[in-house]
Amino acid sequence: MTSPFRRRRLLDRSLAAALAVVVAVVGILVYRSSDLRNANLVTGRVVAVPGTPASLPATLSQKWSAATDPNLGVVASASGVVVTTEAHAITALDALTGAVRWAYSRSNRSLCAVGSGDVDTRPFDPVRGFLSPDSSTTDSGSVRGVTTVYDENGFCSQVMTFDPVTGGRSKVRTSPNEENGSLAFGGSYAGWLGTNRVEVWRYDLVRTIQYGNQINPPKPGQSRLGCTFTDLALAVNQFATVEHCPAQGADARVVLNFDDPGSVADHPDGWDTFQHSPRVEIDTKSAAARIVGVTADRVAVLVSSPTPAVVVYDATGKQTSRTAVDIPAASIVAADPVSGRATVTPAVQTASERFTLVGTHLLAISTPTDQVSPPATAFSTSPTTTASGSSLTSAFSAPKSVEITDLRLDWVAAGARGLPAAIGSTVLMPTSAGLQVFGSSSGPAGSVGSDGVRTIPVARGGYAGRVDVSAVGKMIIEERGSTVVGLS
Repeated sequence: MTSPFRRRRLLDRSLAAALAVVVAVVGILVYRSSDLRNANLVTGRVVAVPGTPASLPATLSQKWSAATDPNLGVVASASGVVVTTEAHAITALDALTGAVRWAYSRSNRSLCAVGSGDVDTRPFDPVRGFLSPDSSTTDSGSVRGVTTVYDENGFCSQVMTFDPVTGGRSKVRTSPNEENGSLAFGGSYAGWLGTNRVEVWRYDLVRTIQYGNQINPPKPGQSRLGCTFTDLALAVNQFATVEHCPAQGADARVVLNFDDPGSVADHPDGWDTFQHSPRVEIDTKSAAARIVGVTADRVAVLVSSPTPAVVVYDATGKQTSRTAVDIPAASIVAADPVSGRATVTPAVQTASERFTLVGTHLLAISTPTDQVSPPATAFSTSPTTTASGSSLTSAFSAPKSVEITDLRLDWVAAGARGLPAAIGSTVLMPTSAGLQVFGSSSGPAGSVGSDGVRTIPVARGGYAGRVDVSAVGKMIIEERGSTVVGLS
């Protein structure tokens, strides 16, 4: 006869074994569906950054080509790689040969966006950031490397940066970024433009401001609720958005904000990442608007009405200049859609210029430095003694002039097929015939000689869509929809 205690021990052991099996199965299932299990990073070796060619080629021929997702695009890094995209992965190709240098994939996550704000080739340190080539001190002033954004739980929330040369993983953050949005880079910051919410991050991907419809807001006083955001541009100290707010009328509005309101000197009590007031709100008096330049002191806006023009405003919202442009109003309206994906205006940023694409027109905005004298509004009083007694004398005090970074429209070029490449002081603008060559400050008018406008011919095999151009070392990279090619 079997003892009841023995039967109990056998039952306990059976239950324990069954529980162990269940835990093991659950663990395997969790692991199989986890980010750890489904993320794969293949890094590459350190390769020297390519130098800039001494002269432009007279002709170009295709050296390699690769497929890419036309909706996600391509990142061409001056560090020597061209990053292609697909639904769940990015692949960094050697710009010279087209060979794979490094790759990253998330089989359980969809890729929302990829981008980079790099405008130079300083070497990358995945822990400390970029280093200046002539200094051992860290430069933590901007978001560097190749940036990816992956989806999770209905948001484009997982943000990560990579060393462009080797693919080494660097900074990581999660945010409730809206789907169907866009990455933006500028000055010291990066950010995400959604239709109802904007986030801005500093060099280490720490969020400095969340703007618009916040998710579970930790503080009251949300601003800009009910508005649709259609553009975003970042600079040191401030950023600008284009907003359409039905409650405030049909005009497009440009709103300036401090990119880090919690660090603004003498800011109001309580100001931080989540609670703040806009720096200034500008009624453009136009149905559509696109941001074509921004600095710490100014914003340049392309408006569609009453006539197409580039308007520059200061940080108080005062108009400082208005320049008429020969761009169809319909092209500006089409570039500023209120419904659909929130898309940052396509632009190429260099150290001193911004080249913006609107329709088939390219606008060049430079950033001259000016001295501005504020109006003499303060006055002082001092006692004086006269023969008839003492009196008070009042005098206006002239404030000292301040240095500001202004914005200036240098030129507008028609017939652009896409974004240009900038090589030093030269611009290569894609046209139907190839690449039109002209100076970055003079524009197409400065490229006309005895033989007409200089164009480097490019055979595109009948492709008639948008073409975005980049220069990486001696290679010219063209993104043509679902294909990217290397030319030299």
